Amino acid sequence: MSSTTVWPVSDDLAGLRLLVDTYARRAGLASRQREDLKLAVNEAVTNVLDHAGGRGEVRLRIDDEHLTVDICDKAGLLAPDAFPAQLPEIDGLARKPGSFGVGLWLMRQVCDEATITQQAGESRVSLRMRRTES
Repeated sequence: MSSTTVWPVSDDLAGLRLLVDTYARRAGLASRQREDLKLAVNEAVTNVLDHAGGRGEVRLRIDDEHLTVDICDKAGLLAPDAFPAQLPEIDGLARKPGSFGVGLWLMRQVCDEATITQQAGESRVSLRMRRTES
């Protein structure tokens, strides 16, 4: 089984969460996995909207072992080492709002695999969940 869908990055986050849930159900993900993946994808797309000018796409792929969601931003601002190793401290006003890295940390916590790559001036956050046995 192999299936791919592409969704443009937009502020229709509710529609995107519905699409992710539909794909996650099709892939046989458990309820907790579906909720975790929707949260992670929502965070990744919000980053594109807030920090990368909103230009990008979401690509959902199902294969025999995984459901993978790639969130691509055309600005290419997110570096491969951007995932914080631990929960960032949010203890002062020294950082501008939205620059704490909590969303990135969360993605890595709730997904089976989360990576960032850069190629041809774009950044790609790849979120992967293992398919559960039916």
